[in-house]
Amino acid sequence: MKLRQIQFFMAVAEELSFSRAAIKLHVAQPSLSTQIKALEDDVGARLFERDKRHVSLTPAGRRFQSRAASVLSLTDSAKAEARSTERGRLGTIDLGYTALSMFSTALPHAIRRFREQEPQVVITLRELTSLEQLHELGERRLDLGVLRKLDAGAPKGIGIVEWYRTPLVVAIPHNHPRAASDALRLADLKDEAFIMYPRQAGTGIYWQVMDLCTSAGFRPRVVREVLESSTIIGLVAAGVGIAIVPSDMDCIRFSGVVYRRITDPGAYTTLHLAKREGDRSEQLRSLYGVLKQYARRRLQQRGLR
Repeated sequence: MKLRQIQFFMAVAEELSFSRAAIKLHVAQPSLSTQIKALEDDVGARLFERDKRHVSLTPAGRRFQSRAASVLSLTDSAKAEARSTERGRLGTIDLGYTALSMFSTALPHAIRRFREQEPQVVITLRELTSLEQLHELGERRLDLGVLRKLDAGAPKGIGIVEWYRTPLVVAIPHNHPRAASDALRLADLKDEAFIMYPRQAGTGIYWQVMDLCTSAGFRPRVVREVLESSTIIGLVAAGVGIAIVPSDMDCIRFSGVVYRRITDPGAYTTLHLAKREGDRSEQLRSLYGVLKQYARRRLQQRGLR
């Protein structure tokens, strides 16, 4: 059974005339009659009663008509959805992100904006380490990643570009002797106890802080390694130590904790966007554009560009 035969059947059923249906379909009447006969043979039932003057549906034809109408409707819907998907107005995007990236103002706002613009595109969000995201992109289980750039470089076929840069700040007890300053040098903190993200957490900040402190002339004394950002700030509030964190985390407010700018060169952290090279998805291109737009806006607000 061919879709064209169903379309021919519906035209005859609506017109109850082979000649009028042939004109409507822009086909020769003998060709139309041949296709209807082939359809009846395939179905195994007569669909029309016809003589020289009249055409009418048989009981089997009436039952077939209702089903055929549903088939054509589904076909039209499938075509429309395919066109919408091609144009980026329908589909699914699997987006990976590191835990800390959700603290960036740009990411949640960009996702919300994209959902408002493209309500028929479903975004599936998955929290993964940077290394896991690169693997999932390579396996085509992820469409776009928000991650820290790894020293090892990107796998073949995966493109990584810098997306969002934010300063590092020090979270410090409000009654700390250094808390009165608006900005601090890392050298000012050499005698402090440090609370750090775990070195294997996938954030990259542990090793970045280590390198910055080494450049400042000391190795930090790490007393705790904690994965949860809110727990880190809670420990600062409890007087356990200080913490170097992205400035976006100043949204976590604990009584007794203040955030101070770090003046050392290179005291910032960077998020990157990773996707497969040559991916032509319109939905993905649209989301990518919104993410870039919000990152630029945030950088301009911070005066970093």
